[in-house]
Amino acid sequence: GVAICFTILQAVTAQSATYYVATTGNDSNPGTSSSPWRNPQKCALSPVRAGDTCIVRSGTYTDTDGDGVVVFVYNRSSTPSGTASAPITIKSEKPLGAAIVLPNNRGYAMGFQIYKPYYIIEGFDISGGSSNLAYTGSVGIQFRESATGGVARLNNIHHIGRASCTNSTGGFSGITVLTGSVLVERNRIYSFGRRRNGESGCSATKTGLDQGIYVSKASNTTIRRNVIYDANNGNPIQVYGGTTTNLNIHHNTMSGDKSTGHIRLASTINTANIRNNTSNNPRLGMFHVSGLSASKVSITHNISTSKMIAVSNVSGVTLSNNFENTSNLGFINQSSNDFRLTASSPSINRGTTSGVPAVPDGRPDLGTYEYSVQNNTASPLTPTGLKVQ
Repeated sequence: GVAICFTILQAVTAQSATYYVATTGNDSNPGTSSSPWRNPQKCALSPVRAGDTCIVRSGTYTDTDGDGVVVFVYNRSSTPSGTASAPITIKSEKPLGAAIVLPNNRGYAMGFQIYKPYYIIEGFDISGGSSNLAYTGSVGIQFRESATGGVARLNNIHHIGRASCTNSTGGFSGITVLTGSVLVERNRIYSFGRRRNGESGCSATKTGLDQGIYVSKASNTTIRRNVIYDANNGNPIQVYGGTTTNLNIHHNTMSGDKSTGHIRLASTINTANIRNNTSNNPRLGMFHVSGLSASKVSITHNISTSKMIAVSNVSGVTLSNNFENTSNLGFINQSSNDFRLTASSPSINRGTTSGVPAVPDGRPDLGTYEYSVQNNTASPLTPTGLKVQ
């Protein structure tokens, strides 16, 4: 019986395939390493199936069929779904080598829009999506209602809607999560959001609609080890709309003074653990609470150069062991957005071990990076020295 099970497992493993996309390819090719496809949209179509990997080689890719989405994982029976044990992975062959450029001047534009479960999006440089239309919005990666089990990992998402001047109620966001059991980890999201009123001659009044990571009506979602900065017209992280349950936000680093708060909590949140995060230079406080109905929301072991929260005694929210009004967070080079820790950082060994993955020395630091005494630097859990456009 054991031998039979082992044979079956070998057969299942052997069925997984790897496909390739390259700017020199052709969509009529078989998608092999020597005969790749041309567009990453092919990664979301047959013959791809659960357990397969689609590797996108270095180059620039954008929307080719006019729907405004570079990779559209349709909500159709013919579109492949991954499973918990066999997800579908779409990844850049070289970290940040494959550039996904959202089209401009669209009612909406997206890098990846995912309606199917268990898709992993990894290692892309994603930018663009500016528009001045009356109703418009852009998203780097969007997990829709049925895209449970999705993962966004090690992506560089920037300048989403940055050249837009509009009063649209649609948002310009790095990643949006509208479903359950999504993992957003080790991404770098920066310089996003429409122009502010008066910026570069823009005349617009809408504010606070553009987010680094936007969570709405989600469950069992985790946001961890991300670096988010230069939110031009919104928040690094926002939870808004419907009811969100069992949310985990930990070990993120956020920076920039254009946001009233770095984490906005609104609508209904039932059970959230927000731990070991770093907030550098928010205008009013690390947290912006607005119209929140909360139950079992725990904010603990976070550090900020400002107050934790601009208001006190929020029903359903408990704060403990946080570090407020810390003048110097001890980054290697804040001016170049290198938020790794120096030996003098007050974030070292100040985190809680409760509810977060273990770190090598058993004593978690606050924020994205773990300081390494051996190298007198921090483990590069997210890329540094990235290009700026």
